[in-house]
Amino acid sequence: MKKIIAIIAFSLVALVSCNKFQVENTATVNLAGNWVCTVYGDDGNGNWAILGGAEFLTYNTVANVPTEIWITDQKGFWQTFCKIDANNGAFSFGKEGKEYLDNYNGVGQMIWGGKVTNGGAKAPGTKSTVDKIEFFIAFSDDNTPYCSPYYVAGYRRTGFPEDEEEIITDFETPAFPTVPAVTEPLPTPAP
Repeated sequence: MKKIIAIIAFSLVALVSCNKFQVENTATVNLAGNWVCTVYGDDGNGNWAILGGAEFLTYNTVANVPTEIWITDQKGFWQTFCKIDANNGAFSFGKEGKEYLDNYNGVGQMIWGGKVTNGGAKAPGTKSTVDKIEFFIAFSDDNTPYCSPYYVAGYRRTGFPEDEEEIITDFETPAFPTVPAVTEPLPTPAP
């Protein structure tokens, strides 16, 4: 009798383990990632200068829709933690002129021109082809609010020790932009 029970139990385990579970992606799979980034700022003459590195995370919101993502630097650069506009199908995020609420300190931040390029970068240590992220960001709590943009460019974290926290220092940078005027300000809180 014990043999029969053992055979039945083994058969059930084998049957259950043969089922294939379909793992679904989030609605923002094209934009989600852990990014090792180089942060550029104004050198004082309207040109880009490397300010240092920061790690950013981008991921879906609880609504899991393709039109919004969370972006955070985990307090590693300027304390950014914002829910922002996204277009998963176009691999883009942020919106020019829109002020986003920073959930770390309650101030406004503008993020625009964001995009992810598949295979757009080479990891610095392994030289693996990886995805690239880039965007502009400006802050209401800067010395002069929104006075100067920052350009952030980075690569999808590989997990290989040779690439850990190594920034890329030779990204091709865009022309230095002016910060767009705020056309969609943060809502005024009710009294």
